[in-house]
Amino acid sequence: MPNAIAKLSISFSLVSVPVAVFAATGPGRHEVPLHLIHGGDCGARIRQPRVCEVHGEVPAGDIAHGYEAPDGRIVVLTRDDLTDLPPATTKEIRVLGFLDAARVDPIAYDRAYYLAPSMPAGKRPYALLCQAMREANQVGVARVALHTKESLAVLRARDAVSGGRRAGGVRRLTGRPLGP
Repeated sequence: MPNAIAKLSISFSLVSVPVAVFAATGPGRHEVPLHLIHGGDCGARIRQPRVCEVHGEVPAGDIAHGYEAPDGRIVVLTRDDLTDLPPATTKEIRVLGFLDAARVDPIAYDRAYYLAPSMPAGKRPYALLCQAMREANQVGVARVALHTKESLAVLRARDAVSGGRRAGGVRRLTGRPLGP
C-alpha cells in the first residue's frame, strides 16, 4: 500500500473530517525515468553542480534565496525573511462550495489523489460526505496546499479513477476504504 503524501482535514462550515492523501497516479509501466549519464563506457550519473555566474561552483552553505526587482537589482532574502512569509499549507482542504458535477470539465484536472479517513473517528463523517455528494451529484470546490503549493481542487466521491491515464499509471489503493 502506498504511503500517505499528507494528513489533512476536509473542512466546511463547522465540519472537519480527518483524511490521508494518496497519489492516485504514478509512473506507469510505459514510462521510464531517465537520468543524465556520462556516455561511453562510464555510464555514471551526471550531477548538476550549483554554479555562480561570477565565482563558479558554490558550496551548498553559501546559497541564499533572492529575486530580481523590476529595476534590475537583486534582493537577497534571509532565512528570517522566509520564515516570516505566510505558510502555504494550512493542513486542511477547505471546501469553498459545492456545485453540479457536470459543471466541472475533467480537462481542467491536473493531478489525481485518493482521500481516505486517516483515523477511525473520521470513517463515519467521511462516508456521510461521500454519500451526500453522490446522491446530490455534487462535487466540492476546495482550496488545498500540497507540496508547498496552494491550488484549487475538486472533491469527487468515487471509488475509482477513470480516463486520461494508461492503465499502468493509475495506482490501486488497497486496504483503504474510499467510501461507502
